[in-house]
Amino acid sequence: EDAAITRPDHPLVRYAEIFTHNFDLIAERKSVVSQLREVAKASIMAKFLLESGNVLPDSWFSLGEEAKPICCLEVPQLWNDRFFSKISIKDGAIMSDKAPKSHGLYGGGDFGIDRF
Repeated sequence: EDAAITRPDHPLVRYAEIFTHNFDLIAERKSVVSQLREVAKASIMAKFLLESGNVLPDSWFSLGEEAKPICCLEVPQLWNDRFFSKISIKDGAIMSDKAPKSHGLYGGGDFGIDRF
């Protein structure tokens, strides 16, 4: 389960706000961002059509050429794991009474493309 980072001055919250504010400019300069937005739109439309139970005429399925198989349906992800541990030495032996602490930050997207 993702943990919410809601402190308004947190660097990741500020980054997300700036990214959102400048999204159109970023998408214009980085075509992959624009393509991911279009994939998200198509995925939402496909999900709606499947879940609504609409029956589409066969002509809808012959509008384009037959698609070539896709080799990979994964969306790139970023992650950052950090582990912290304190140890002490007593009489030449390493003493540690606590398990290492970890902090993980993960990002990415799951458009559910494999379901279509």
